[in-house]
Amino acid sequence: MTAESTTAAPDAAAPSLRRRLLVFGGILLGMLLPTLDQSIVAAALPSVVHDLGGIEHFAWVFTGYGLTLSITTVIGGKLGDLFGHRVVFLSGILVFIAGSMLCGLAGDMPQMIAFRVVQGIGGGALVVASFSLIGQLFDPAERAKYAGYSTSVFAVASVAGPLAGGVVTEVAGWRWAFYVNLPLGLVTLALVAFLLPRSATRARPRIDYAGAALLAALSACVALLAGRAGSLDAVLSAPGIALIAAVVVIVPVWILVERRAAEPMIPLSLFGNSTFVLSNAITMLAGFAILATVNFLPLFLQAASGASALMSGLVLIPMMFGLVVSSTLVGRRIAETRRYRWFPPASMAVAATASYLLSTMDAGTPWLVVVAYSVLLGIGSGLSMQVFVVAVQGCAPPAQIGAATATVTYARLVGASFGVSAFGAVFSARLATELPRHVPGAETGTMTNLTAAALDKLPADLRHGFTEAYADSLGTVFFVAVPVLLLALVLSLAMRDRALGA
Repeated sequence: MTAESTTAAPDAAAPSLRRRLLVFGGILLGMLLPTLDQSIVAAALPSVVHDLGGIEHFAWVFTGYGLTLSITTVIGGKLGDLFGHRVVFLSGILVFIAGSMLCGLAGDMPQMIAFRVVQGIGGGALVVASFSLIGQLFDPAERAKYAGYSTSVFAVASVAGPLAGGVVTEVAGWRWAFYVNLPLGLVTLALVAFLLPRSATRARPRIDYAGAALLAALSACVALLAGRAGSLDAVLSAPGIALIAAVVVIVPVWILVERRAAEPMIPLSLFGNSTFVLSNAITMLAGFAILATVNFLPLFLQAASGASALMSGLVLIPMMFGLVVSSTLVGRRIAETRRYRWFPPASMAVAATASYLLSTMDAGTPWLVVVAYSVLLGIGSGLSMQVFVVAVQGCAPPAQIGAATATVTYARLVGASFGVSAFGAVFSARLATELPRHVPGAETGTMTNLTAAALDKLPADLRHGFTEAYADSLGTVFFVAVPVLLLALVLSLAMRDRALGA
């Protein structure tokens, strides 16, 4: 059995730079679709629930999508190694477009949830295949530069998604929040299908069905457990204990299966490489701390600073600008020097500093200061966002580049899921203490969903008390990120420096 080449067949092995850049544009669009979709749907969801009902199940609109996205991310990486990342990417586009169209046609909430699962399958394939294709299109040093450019996709999705979702829903209706994916998907499909050469694939690939099934089961358990991580009672409940027990059983069984598999979903040999192990561990910690912190910044701006939902989104634009600039500069620097070792420690140090500064804010902190601290957090994130993908691709054999890419992408998703849940638990616990202290007689359930409009209607003394309670509670949340990032800093210092492409 011959190993898959990560390049095209000899007669199409070296597409021109112009052609590669056009394909890269298509890849960026492919990455934008699933990342932008989440925030657009979040803005449209109130209208969806109003029309379809089923508010008691609406959380599964996100849970079903996120769960299948994470599962497909892991499995899609290996399938790309076996059948070609081009095939996985194009398949992901087709499935995502189909899921989007079905979501737009949904007649009730169960249908919406089912069709969101279809979207998640396509989205996971798109995410992992996109990064894998960047590794296929460019040499090891160039990967860092173009992976750096790709971070702009996440910045655009974070900022433009809620705004676009609100506008589309208001002007055309919530169904167009899904239909808008169709023209974008077709453009992406055309660019990649016609311009990206076919890759050489294995003559008779052998799929590790048992390993895939176990990974899917493990991912489902981890995702459901992450949703319970914010409450000790939920974790220690019968369902929580069952999930923990399932993870404990599945992991060793999966290892045993992978050892015997001819083509394991995640080759265990990768875990013998310290760069691979450290990159995944640090990525998970960074996802836990940084991405969760970003999720709570809008709450601080709205509940503690009195910003509207629109204004809180606009205030975060400079943070994304800092992320894009730092990520782009790092990518170019790695392309020049072919080394990356010191960027992860710098990233974790800057992010830890930013998190500490965020934890010192109170209700009276000027917006400009909030913006400055958030920009620093964006810079810290951008200093390493693409480095770990490049690092694991550099330490993996060409035939395993998809599996390696999938693991680091999956680690970020898992870390963010646990981080948001854990930070939510810290916030709820602190608010239960701070709210009665700042607003005597108030209960934790009182106005826990503050908006700028609701604050304006309160008497001055009550408004001050609520904003102080929220600010103090969120300060604790931001501080929790500091030790997590310091641990990531220590681990990043252990990473070896290696010359890309050497």
